[in-house]
Amino acid sequence: MGKLLDSLNLGLERLWPSTRLDKYEGMRPLRSLACRALLMALVGAIVGGCSTAREETSAGDGTPLSQASPIRQATARPPTATREPASTAPSATAPPLRTPTRKPTGPLVVSPTRQPSPFRPDGELQPLLETILGNEAGSYGVYVKNLDDGRGASVNANAAFRAASIFKLFVMWETFRQQSFGLVDFDDLMEMTAYHKEFELGTNAVQVGELVTVRDALSLMMSISDTPTAVLLQDSIGFTNVNAALEALGIFDSGLFYPGDSLATARDLGVLLEVIAEGGLLPEASHEAMIELLLSEQTDNGLRVGVPLSVGVAHKTGLLERARHEAGIVFAPKGTYVIAVLWDRESDTNLIEVIAAAVFAHYDQR
Repeated sequence: MGKLLDSLNLGLERLWPSTRLDKYEGMRPLRSLACRALLMALVGAIVGGCSTAREETSAGDGTPLSQASPIRQATARPPTATREPASTAPSATAPPLRTPTRKPTGPLVVSPTRQPSPFRPDGELQPLLETILGNEAGSYGVYVKNLDDGRGASVNANAAFRAASIFKLFVMWETFRQQSFGLVDFDDLMEMTAYHKEFELGTNAVQVGELVTVRDALSLMMSISDTPTAVLLQDSIGFTNVNAALEALGIFDSGLFYPGDSLATARDLGVLLEVIAEGGLLPEASHEAMIELLLSEQTDNGLRVGVPLSVGVAHKTGLLERARHEAGIVFAPKGTYVIAVLWDRESDTNLIEVIAAAVFAHYDQR
């Protein structure tokens, strides 16, 4: 078996000489690990036979995603995993990633490629951001764009940062995309495993062995930033599917980079948020539901500072070692804009607050 795997691995690596992992320092050697993990899963499927497709269910009853239903208890508990919660990306010891078995109601394709509306430099906002950041500019990634006229500003917008909980934006987008094709039902049940519970960071929303719906997982990961349910949902829809959906939007430097940390750039986050805000790629109800989930965020890393409470801020925060982020859609009276501020530290949020207030004031004076 070992010689067979080595031969298959060599052949696959010749057909697949490089991956997105090669773009990041120290990640290239992991290509072989990913290939071998894929081959192990393939051989296991051949030896063990095909698994039974899960039962067809309805497409949902229209219940708002923000209304979480009671957690249900599973009849059997999974074996205990032994992985350290060091990353939000799946590892070789994770339970096998499963692909949806439900037949799609439409063509099974990645969302149509979409280019964002042209970005036009804002001659007043750009120097304002640079002045605010000063000597700290190298530690930040900032992207701002007004969706009415495309004017905006950026600083280190293509620099990749550890995504922290910002990765949940990526998972949310792909979940709604699969749901629009009939591959996922919001009432589908997932069982919390010991492996996924190891990503616990304090929210403690779902216990090992309990069942959680896709609807509730979306609500928990976006409102209180529950990580175990986010990784459970990520593994259910397939992290490679998440990356493919992002690439279809022109997002190549952000995603779930197996088996290392998820990465994000300010520009990529701005593009994704613009797609969510503008609509058109998924059913209108899906875009509206995603915005509602972003509005439910209970944590603030500074994006709301300087913005009146009457103004909606649909956002997602990220907080991890050497990572404190904010990314959102601000429905300002004089024009909706997207903003992403990434920082490679975890102390205070002073500059994020200053940037957020300055950007809102800038657009409000127009």
